Amino acid sequence: MIGSPFAPSMVIDPTRKTEMSNLATNLLNTANQYPCRPAVRWNQRSWTYADLEEHSSQVGGGLLAHGVRPGDRVAIVVNDIPAFAALYYGALRIGAVAILLDPALGPETIRHRIEATGAHVVFATEEVYGPIAPVVASNGLCIPVGPAFMDQVVFWPRCPTLVRRQGDEPAVVLWPSAGPAGGGDARSLELCHQTLRTAAFRAVSDLLVLSPDDTLVTTTSIHGLVGQTCGLNATVLAGAGFVQVDAADSNGVSMEIHRSRRRMGLTASAAISSGGKGSPGRGRRRRSPANVPQAAGSIAGFLPTLAAPPLSFPKV
Repeated sequence: MIGSPFAPSMVIDPTRKTEMSNLATNLLNTANQYPCRPAVRWNQRSWTYADLEEHSSQVGGGLLAHGVRPGDRVAIVVNDIPAFAALYYGALRIGAVAILLDPALGPETIRHRIEATGAHVVFATEEVYGPIAPVVASNGLCIPVGPAFMDQVVFWPRCPTLVRRQGDEPAVVLWPSAGPAGGGDARSLELCHQTLRTAAFRAVSDLLVLSPDDTLVTTTSIHGLVGQTCGLNATVLAGAGFVQVDAADSNGVSMEIHRSRRRMGLTASAAISSGGKGSPGRGRRRRSPANVPQAAGSIAGFLPTLAAPPLSFPKV
């Protein structure tokens, strides 16, 4: 058991015998158990797990109303963490595949990667929406995500249930944070539901040692591999809080865990850097004074093997 009332074995079965393998199951379980706990915070906006589950249900219902079906691809080009989380779990709960693209990639690269993956629906920050909307409009739907976006989502129909997915069915497609001009030579990485569930379980239980009273503060991009495996998915599995901050405020630390004072021996923050020479491959738990960070080791050396050959998508 991790912390006090959380037991990962109640939520995930690493032996792959779990009947419901949809990654969004983690959010429903946590929202049912800890509805009033803080889930995500970005700038001045904070949502509880009940809020996040409700908004993801509305996103799922909206996608279904627009004809999105299991296996269809939904691109998310958004930095706003609460909105991202609602779109992400909303797409997953109806069985769609979430295509994650960092808005900082630039319109040309984003256009190429959207075309390569054949996304049916694209949610894009307002800065990216203008340049890519004409390209997307010929084959799908492009929706701008601005400050008032979530005010509109509350009027979308709800989707209270989850679509069953096999563990080996794709959940997310990631791309490198940077690539050649136009993204022509970039390689994407497709991750299935079971891979992401297992990675989140390992991050919660062994690397981050998260409890529902903890808060993960990070500068790591939510669109990348580490952000997916050790970020939002891990905190949702544990029922912890997730906060995104600017890199300028991080003092070189990519992740920091604020521990609950009720946890014996873990009253210090847990800092996680990107590792480096001599960095241990496995997170370690240790007692430390309240004003000394607890080093958890290198993320890269701890993750499950996620390497995959480049994917080939039909041209749209």
